[in-house]
Amino acid sequence: MKWIPFHHPDISFPVVRRRMAMEMVELLNAASCFASRGGWAVLNRACYPNRKLYREATYRLRNKGLIIKQSEDATKTPQLVLTKEGELTLPAFMAPEKFWNRKWNDIWYMLIYDVPEVDRHYRDVLRQFLKRLRLGCLQQSVWITPCDIRPEFDDLVKGASVDAFAYLFESRTVLGLPSRRVVDDAWNFDRLYNIQLHFCQVLEKNLERLADDPGSPEELAFLMRMSLDGLQAAYVEDPLLPRALLPSAYQGEKAFQKYQTLMAAIGDKLSGA
Repeated sequence: MKWIPFHHPDISFPVVRRRMAMEMVELLNAASCFASRGGWAVLNRACYPNRKLYREATYRLRNKGLIIKQSEDATKTPQLVLTKEGELTLPAFMAPEKFWNRKWNDIWYMLIYDVPEVDRHYRDVLRQFLKRLRLGCLQQSVWITPCDIRPEFDDLVKGASVDAFAYLFESRTVLGLPSRRVVDDAWNFDRLYNIQLHFCQVLEKNLERLADDPGSPEELAFLMRMSLDGLQAAYVEDPLLPRALLPSAYQGEKAFQKYQTLMAAIGDKLSGA
């Protein structure tokens, strides 16, 4: 079966590619819908043919308390299962609903910094950290978010002395602009729309192919792994704002619903394989 890959000219997959251990946590979460129905052995064999790397990854994750082995039937091979701690390590794009469902208290948190040119490396690292927190850039050194980042800012103060260069403000207005204008200026939702719309279209095509011919269990496992890569690429730049702040044309919720539909369909096909 030749599945439709997620490829978009604005996304570089080497940038979003995960390391093996982290990918295993995400695969376990995605596979929970069918792992108990016999699909885990196929997933394991198809996604991790290198047994040495597989053992090393599971060893690290079990030592950290992120996965356990369990089996209701002592005659069967135990399955890897995420612990509660493991679920907490999942990236935001694996459970975006909890971000969309947040109630916004009408307060913006605005971080302003002025790092000297001589400390360019510090400034670059700080900027990457703010991007990981999904802050939006209003201006070159002015970043904003509707989420309360005071704990993260306190960590930066204690761990990196960021208070020597930066201030964190709370505000109910930003330069007198309406909230929607702030969102449009801080995040590139036009670019995000194109990426997530493309992801929706890829999911729809693969759902059609899956209905016509599911292929082998190994091909199904490959489709799941490929879709996980596409999911991350589609949300790597998504700020996952509360629903009250999302643009009307936002495609993120539709794309995630289609992703869930595809994963459930893969699970059904594997359970019957």
